[in-house]
Amino acid sequence: MVHLLAAMLLLQDVDRVRVDPAGDVTLAPRNSVLRRQADPSKFDVITEMIVYRGRLIATACMDFDETSIYQASAYSTEAQLVEFLPDKGEWTVLREFQQSMLFNSRVIDGLLMVPEYFPMNDRSRRIHTFDGKEWGELGLLPQETWHIMDVLRIGDALYCSGSWRDLDPDARQNDPNWMKGYGHVFESKDNGKTWKDIRRSKDNGRCLDMVEFKGRLYCNERGFHLISWDGKAWTEIPVRFDGAKVDAKLGSAHLMTFADRIVAINADLIYTYDGKKWTSAQPGYIDLWREGNVLYGLREDGHVASTTDALKWTTVTTKEGVPAKEFDRQATKGRPIHRGAIAMHRGRLFVGTGAEGFIYAAAYEEKGSLTSKPEKIEAGAKLSLSWEATAGVRLRWRSAASQDDLAKASWKDAAASPAEVAPAKKHRWVQWRADFEGDGAKSPVLRAVKLAP
Repeated sequence: MVHLLAAMLLLQDVDRVRVDPAGDVTLAPRNSVLRRQADPSKFDVITEMIVYRGRLIATACMDFDETSIYQASAYSTEAQLVEFLPDKGEWTVLREFQQSMLFNSRVIDGLLMVPEYFPMNDRSRRIHTFDGKEWGELGLLPQETWHIMDVLRIGDALYCSGSWRDLDPDARQNDPNWMKGYGHVFESKDNGKTWKDIRRSKDNGRCLDMVEFKGRLYCNERGFHLISWDGKAWTEIPVRFDGAKVDAKLGSAHLMTFADRIVAINADLIYTYDGKKWTSAQPGYIDLWREGNVLYGLREDGHVASTTDALKWTTVTTKEGVPAKEFDRQATKGRPIHRGAIAMHRGRLFVGTGAEGFIYAAAYEEKGSLTSKPEKIEAGAKLSLSWEATAGVRLRWRSAASQDDLAKASWKDAAASPAEVAPAKKHRWVQWRADFEGDGAKSPVLRAVKLAP
């Protein structure tokens, strides 16, 4: 017989541990408590976190203390991608970026796509791709790209949003606002090899986050309103509320689709749009994370809340969140577009900050156990118990003549893998147990348990 941890039906008792879909077992996270875990990069703002092929990856940029002329305007001339190593409980630098900033990262077509954001030396014409081993690039965006904000696939088309300076040589001389750039959306029908300009905003600004909603592309244009593309024409959708005369704007809102509506967040308030009506509520959020049918939001006071309908929110971090000061730092002329990030990885809540670039993570339970389902064996059978584990995991086994007696039998240590399991000749039932012990900051890991002849 073989016991595989991913097969939940074989587990009899799970006490304060978590079985990952891939089969790894760890102590269970306590997401009500967030504690400072690491300072993984040389920058002060964690702008994004994403899970790609089971790997937790964060983007970081912006140094509030640098002497660069761009610091005053909340710009950064360098950036990093950092990755969390669960077995070690540590972060490592995945890639360095020069002369650039990083904001939105997306998983598209099985690739991690990372747009750059800085208008020097053609850096912000680039969308990098990562397949888990090798780096590549999509085709360059047109010249005079100012900022790339987002990338999205809908059907057979890739879309890219941001801001660009007009290529018309006369515009450079005659348009006093040429330097600031105009919001644009580009489309590619050849998987990013070439790009076609399909939207230019009337005024200066950026086309920001994009989402797919009911088969259409929606984008935050210049922080004023949504624009929608059906493949042939654009529609402008202002923020309007029934019976209210408020001239509402989207602001720098990040967009996400959830609970059959578009969710748009700012630090102070949250909007939702169901295709016909708008709603608004407070408080707002500075980042969102979707995990199945639950949406998590990070508030600028350092707490995390969750919702299943995008309307009613419940605080998750009821005991200890991130200190509010970690989101209350800004450059002389403003805040970075992103100033914090949230993620859920292996059931554990992570928050990246916008003041000193710290990572906070949920505390782990300090003790827990996993006990296998009782298994019937041939009398006198000799078995072997094997496993892979880090420090802090103890394996034991027991056997008995009947299943009722098994519950009262004493456990025997399995000192090292593989361990001999030798039940008494009359014993027909056997069971194993793994006990976990950690310090709350890091969890031991157990995988690949097998009990076989």
